[in-house]
Amino acid sequence: MGTSALNRDNWIEQTVGVFSRGLNILSAVWLGSIAILILCDVVGREFFQSPVYGTNEIVSNSVVSILFLQLPLTILTRSSLRTTIFYGVAGTRGRGFIDAVSYFLAGLLFLAIAVGSWPNMVEAWEILEQEGSGIITIPVYPIRTLVVFVSFVGVIVSGLLVYQSLRKPELYEESIAASEPNEGDA
Repeated sequence: MGTSALNRDNWIEQTVGVFSRGLNILSAVWLGSIAILILCDVVGREFFQSPVYGTNEIVSNSVVSILFLQLPLTILTRSSLRTTIFYGVAGTRGRGFIDAVSYFLAGLLFLAIAVGSWPNMVEAWEILEQEGSGIITIPVYPIRTLVVFVSFVGVIVSGLLVYQSLRKPELYEESIAASEPNEGDA
């Protein structure tokens, strides 16, 4: 493989990594904001008989968004659950193949979510869909857009991992071993 191909691979990996970490940071800030909102709502309700209106709607829409924002980095760092029945006895290439199949299936799942959610997202933008009743309504169309967008990001991340698993499985076996805690560390 030529130097330019290696530079392109490294650039793609770094870009996807930085973008995934950025989404994860955004989800952490969002989660912290939701925690503060819930605290304010509880304190307002209990001590001042004045809740923060719209808290239920904001929290219910935020849960899905926070989850989707964390998915790309979770996949990229291989932090999802795995059963090791076959994985533990496979060699380096075998593990690379198992990983590639797993990431391919994950990519298909993300693609199905993105394609399946697309019409709902378009309709939500057309009607400027809102959720809630009474005093406050929350726009839903940005959340629907986020689900579609992050699903496409999940397709890209999964594709990158399929490539890495098939093309250079030994590099990622080393990085996984380096990231696992030693038995003496616990």
